[in-house]
Amino acid sequence: MGRNRTLNDQYFSWLYNRIKNQKRSYIKLSKELHNKAFRWSIRNDDNRGEDGLNLRDLFIDEENLDESHLELRYFLKAECTIFEMLVALSERIDNLMYDLNNQEDYSSKWFLEMLKNLKLDKYNDNFSPGERFDEMTETRINEILEIFMDRTYDYYGRGGLFPIKKQPPTDQTGVEIWYQLMLYLDENYN
Repeated sequence: MGRNRTLNDQYFSWLYNRIKNQKRSYIKLSKELHNKAFRWSIRNDDNRGEDGLNLRDLFIDEENLDESHLELRYFLKAECTIFEMLVALSERIDNLMYDLNNQEDYSSKWFLEMLKNLKLDKYNDNFSPGERFDEMTETRINEILEIFMDRTYDYYGRGGLFPIKKQPPTDQTGVEIWYQLMLYLDENYN
């Protein structure tokens, strides 16, 4: 680890590099997502959180970190963040769609698609002149994330990660993220 660089900073950079987009930077938004714990209320959505937490083990292995280090123990006990969950989910989608994607890594594509579905993609680091990533921006991002996590989006999933265009078989607010994803992929990529 470099001087004055915390384990969390190092981990954030490692995570961000897994999904970074070459056309647009989302570092500020990703930091906001990484500062907010992922929570769920639907059965089995805890699996998405576990996927995010599993990235920590991969990070520790890849970076050859000493697991007895005190900072590392606190790091491992922290809750899964929204950013971790989205990175892990992007990679899971990429693995699912691997054969359709010419065996290339499209994790950044899936991450950006989820940002678009949440209406967060406009909060990139390349704001137009006069715009800033300020408290109002952070407040709006937080409102969007609360709608997603509280499942106060609509029947079709608009306001969530995977909105459906056609009439879904059931109210998407009560469907676990993984099955929302399956329906979304079937509708958009089949």
